[in-house]
Amino acid sequence: MRLILVISMLFGAAACRAQEVGIQPPRWRALAISMVAHGAATGFDSWTSWQRPERNGLLADNGRFTARSVSIKSGIVGGVSLIEILVVKKWGAKHPWIVRAFQIGNFTSAGMLTSAGVSNLHRR
Repeated sequence: MRLILVISMLFGAAACRAQEVGIQPPRWRALAISMVAHGAATGFDSWTSWQRPERNGLLADNGRFTARSVSIKSGIVGGVSLIEILVVKKWGAKHPWIVRAFQIGNFTSAGMLTSAGVSNLHRR
């Protein structure tokens, strides 16, 4: 019991010191939710684009949206998410605006991709 009390006092003192300095831990849960929204919107857009003509030269496989296109889009989303995690781990505690910027970017991308997917559904 004493050990728990001593540990909690040490962690409490460290947390108070971090607040005095102005360092806040990053908000991982909100960032993770925005990453999931971005990934889900990418999946929705890919699903509505499947085997349809593709005008994006990077994604087009003989002019169509195929499994190769899905793997490229998934790789881009995974790479962006990994970079976000690494940047937030390195600088997120000192610069909380970085986490907010990534959240805004992820939700904006999710909105644009959802819009593109809905547009694809209407063109079928």
